Amino acid sequence: MNEWNRMLAWAVALSLAWAGPAMGQDLDVSKADHDRAAAAIRAAAPRAAKDPTRPVYHFRPPAQWMNDICGAIFHKGAYHIFYQLNPYGDGWGADGSCWAHARTKDLATWEHLPIALMPMTRRGERRCNSGSVTRNGDGTPMLFYTFVPKSRQATRLGKREQWAAVAMDDELLRWRRVKGPLMAAGVGGVPAGVPAGWSDPFIFTAAGRTFVTFKACGGLVCEAQNTALTEWKYVGRMAGVSGECPNFFTLGDTWVLLRSTYPPSYRIGRFDPKAIAFIEDKRAGGTLDYAYGPKRPGPWHRGFYGTNVLFDARGRCVLLAWVSGFKTGRGWNGCMSLPRIITLDKNSRLIQTPAPELAKLRHKPVTAENVSVTDGSTFIPGAAGDTIEVVAELAGGSAKAFGLKLRCSDDAGRALVIRHDGGKLTVAGTVVPAALVGKDRRLTLRVFLDKSVVEVFVNGGRHTVTRVNYPGLADLKVAVFAEGGTATLTSMTLWQMKPIW
Repeated sequence: MNEWNRMLAWAVALSLAWAGPAMGQDLDVSKADHDRAAAAIRAAAPRAAKDPTRPVYHFRPPAQWMNDICGAIFHKGAYHIFYQLNPYGDGWGADGSCWAHARTKDLATWEHLPIALMPMTRRGERRCNSGSVTRNGDGTPMLFYTFVPKSRQATRLGKREQWAAVAMDDELLRWRRVKGPLMAAGVGGVPAGVPAGWSDPFIFTAAGRTFVTFKACGGLVCEAQNTALTEWKYVGRMAGVSGECPNFFTLGDTWVLLRSTYPPSYRIGRFDPKAIAFIEDKRAGGTLDYAYGPKRPGPWHRGFYGTNVLFDARGRCVLLAWVSGFKTGRGWNGCMSLPRIITLDKNSRLIQTPAPELAKLRHKPVTAENVSVTDGSTFIPGAAGDTIEVVAELAGGSAKAFGLKLRCSDDAGRALVIRHDGGKLTVAGTVVPAALVGKDRRLTLRVFLDKSVVEVFVNGGRHTVTRVNYPGLADLKVAVFAEGGTATLTSMTLWQMKPIW
């Protein structure tokens, strides 16, 4: 089934998913709301499909604006993601943004599912902000999100509220909102003066207790008072929480805090549930992805942000994020990063590797070995494309700078350049402090290029950088280059990548 037919099936499923009381009591969400969202996406899809820069093996909606990964869970053999979607336009929409839903069984091919949460417009809900997914005491999945009021004055007064919904089937297609709000300013010990921007609830457990923390409120923590997770109480504040979309979880015995800062960052330490304290290991932590950040002079550059994690049946921690920074006015905007498996090395450094299941998308490999180049660029025969994966090892030799050029023009003058100058790596203008390894000054790269998106994993996943890039549509070649001496492309394999639809 091609993507267009999948999109039509998605629209039908969206309408069928609304079933009045079956969706839950007191929802204040009508079938008309669902139908209007589906119609807007259906209308935008043809224009989105015509854009030659739109990714084909990164997950994204059929059309319109995609935002944060709101939640993720492995359930009954499938990986489910929920993401913030503006169904009414390809720009960030304050009104009407909802929680969309998709799933995969192999972390490679994806299926669009009906929207999980629409704003309760009759209650004055402007949009459904980000959050997380967990299981209650019965093992039933629950969505936790932030209710943003339509009244801007109410928002300024800190009147955002924290709501939840419970799954009504094992496919996670139907959700019943819990009568709420579950947490609000001045309720259950939450300070009445909680900042207006508090949002993005992330649920975590420790010592048999269930907690939640948020963005934009100084690490405020609440604790569930029952196993149904419908009663909550403020219990303290936790240091280290900053930025947006905090994710707090354990890898082995170590606590990891992910933060959507500029650029996204992580912290390592331990959590004391009695003191409600995160005790950070000051020797560890660092940059999660060299994505968002200031580019001076000029605008901010964007990329990997708005993360969420899940643990699958194999115990792997899968990291997902929103990728942004695309041009507007094309009927779509935003995609999800490729799934990454995250681990800690012996120095408590976060290691990120692409999910091995992505190899399912590979075909038509091209290989090269021991290609030396001196003060110039050398094209790799047969290596070209705009939807490719590249695994390469380079030796710097005597060169002052060296690297790869992807999406290269015929004269090698235009390209997406990955360049190491002996001290730092630069990817399409983004600086990454990745060191060379060994006497031969080795650099290993794993690069996923998907139309306008590039994800680069450096030296086995010690560093990553995600960028949105717009080379010339006809610029497709791949070259190795050296400046001020000789460098060698020790080995390289390039695969074409299949669409995920």
